[in-house]
Amino acid sequence: MKRLLSALAATAAALTLCSCGLFERFDSEPAEKAEGQELIEASMKKYNEQDSGGYEAVDNLTGKLKERFVYRYDEIGFLSFLSEVYDENGGVDKVYNSGYAVWEEKDGVGEKIPKKDERFVLYERNASRYSKATDAVFGFIDQGIEYVATTELDNGAKDYMYVYDPEEAGVSVDGGEVERYSLTYRVDSAGEVISFRQEASGKDKDGDFRYDFTITLIDGDSVGLIENPITVADTTDKP
Repeated sequence: MKRLLSALAATAAALTLCSCGLFERFDSEPAEKAEGQELIEASMKKYNEQDSGGYEAVDNLTGKLKERFVYRYDEIGFLSFLSEVYDENGGVDKVYNSGYAVWEEKDGVGEKIPKKDERFVLYERNASRYSKATDAVFGFIDQGIEYVATTELDNGAKDYMYVYDPEEAGVSVDGGEVERYSLTYRVDSAGEVISFRQEASGKDKDGDFRYDFTITLIDGDSVGLIENPITVADTTDKP
């Protein structure tokens, strides 16, 4: 089955995140577990099961924030979230979903989405899951790993860098070829993933390309009630 990787710079989230992304992944039989894989899978499971969380995606080539996403499930299991995607000029497109209604803002113009619109989608924990609130954002691939490089950090954290054979990993880009692909997961002293970096380079229809994003997870305990930041203009005719 074909599915998108979490190139979260919409990623995209990549991971919508992503989840939204530039690259595609093709599933096949999993290989033997690589070093650090069990820690990553445990963090993915936690992200799936927690009541709230999110991430921020930064383009390392520009140093700019490209996406911020936070989510929270209520006591019934309905999902509320706020997605903010930043463009090259500093503008931001927003989607706010309360779990019961949906709003969008594009080019500074807010809109409440009517129920008959195809953009009106509500999500539940035990039914329709939103990809950015699942482990899809991690983008982990358990096949095509050429080697794993580990780096010990001063604060007790550790980096696991997975370097892939792009073809064996099933990573591709439209109209071209991915020549190098890697994922680097930073695990804290407690053994939990706190961020990960997705790097790729190769050639596409426009020539050489390079892709480098860092996705930092947002602690679920820091996500409270998610407020709606989108203002809808009053279009009611006034005397």
